[in-house]
Amino acid sequence: MWVEVTALNQVPEGGVLKVKVEETSVILNRQGLNVTCYRNACTHLEYPIDMGKVSSGIITCPFHKYQYKLDTGKCLNAPSDSLESYPVKIEGDRVFVDID
Repeated sequence: MWVEVTALNQVPEGGVLKVKVEETSVILNRQGLNVTCYRNACTHLEYPIDMGKVSSGIITCPFHKYQYKLDTGKCLNAPSDSLESYPVKIEGDRVFVDID
């Protein structure tokens, strides 16, 4: 089920925006017109990663420094562990996420 979460211009270019979709905390990232959405939890110990440093399309977990590519969710420290992703669609200037 698609849920409207924010306006496209609220998702920072190259950064992350934390939003809550139903009971799930997620982060949105925008690179150009491409928006990705991941569960706001590092794969290492499930700590939130929204306060992590973002640089060159990579977010670094502030707790144990695990790094993830924001375009794919792939973990650079443990390639078999990727962030849990959710489908995103954009209609006009609105961003929708499907967390089911």
